[in-house]
Amino acid sequence: MKLERNISPIKLRVLISGALPPPMGGVGFYYQTLLNSTLPEQVDLNFVQTSSQKRELSITGKATLSNLIAAIMDCWRFTKAVVVFRPKLTHISTAFGLSFVKHTYCVCIARLLGSRVLLHLHCSLSVLYYEKSKWWKQFFRWVIKQTNGIVVLSKEWMQLSSIVPGCHVYFLPNAINLDQYRNIVDTHFEAVNFQQPCKVLYLGFMGKAKGSFDLLAAADIIRSQQIRMDFNLVGDELTPGELKLLHQKVQESKLEDVVRIHLPAYGVDKLNFLRDADIFVYPSYHEGMPMAVIEAMACGLPIVATRVGGLPDLIQDGINGILVESGVPEQLAFALSKLANAYELRDSMGKASYQLAREEYDIENHVTELVRIYNMILSNVSVT
Repeated sequence: MKLERNISPIKLRVLISGALPPPMGGVGFYYQTLLNSTLPEQVDLNFVQTSSQKRELSITGKATLSNLIAAIMDCWRFTKAVVVFRPKLTHISTAFGLSFVKHTYCVCIARLLGSRVLLHLHCSLSVLYYEKSKWWKQFFRWVIKQTNGIVVLSKEWMQLSSIVPGCHVYFLPNAINLDQYRNIVDTHFEAVNFQQPCKVLYLGFMGKAKGSFDLLAAADIIRSQQIRMDFNLVGDELTPGELKLLHQKVQESKLEDVVRIHLPAYGVDKLNFLRDADIFVYPSYHEGMPMAVIEAMACGLPIVATRVGGLPDLIQDGINGILVESGVPEQLAFALSKLANAYELRDSMGKASYQLAREEYDIENHVTELVRIYNMILSNVSVT
């Protein structure tokens, strides 16, 4: 009699290149979450760090000797990983500036060594393409043509198929592990204490490009209207010197009683800031899909954010938050004041945020879709 043996199917061999904390940016947070998911159980996975961990985020992407040396080391580490691991598919993360240049090398090496290439773009289309020179746009289009597929975070990137005809574009929003935020949600739906000022939270990197100075201007407008509101800005500077300028602006505007700037918060400290907030604000000038906004949604917070990048994909205007134009503090102040004076509206928007986070931004649903994209690339199927 012939004996049947249970033979486990051979797992797809995938190499992922990206960033892990520190520093704790959105990209690092995403890949940390991805590696802690069930993805390593579903594919034969190897991860290679291609963003050096020992540098402050505010100096990454700058044309300096130290960054050049770090980039060379990142590229060498990536090359060695491809040679040794021999992946069927290489999943490469990148962003704007020198990150894109460095990861162009990774795309070429992976392709040269016989791997299919999936490029994952963690930034907005405007900052990586539309705002660039003619020669950069030509370079960008050439790089996209070297790949087998492009993962994009926001719907603005769906234009890519017309910019580079024939490229395979896969829409896959960021996601988080929702479990750690579940015990925060109930606290936001309890009876409100009207004796306390409404608390607004910003969580992320700070600077002009993130709309931090617009937020201070909005706080000044709100204070002049005698609306009780406290602002907590939590994070590191985006560009060297901007944190100092923010502190100076707070002092010059005499906002110390309503605005507090905090060092970056992680783990329990970050969760405590989210638990204590009534409104989450994100007034950025350009974005991919901020992980911090998804975290705030998972905590049941209403969101006030600018209408840029992937933010309109996260915020349904009037449903789970309010969208405003970037660079207009008056609109920001009006939206925040509207929510401060309407608890029932905050409550309904917070519940909508939580529901959207559960339905759209859970990491395990994300992993299922990512594995499907891997298989489509290997079978040359394009689904936008």
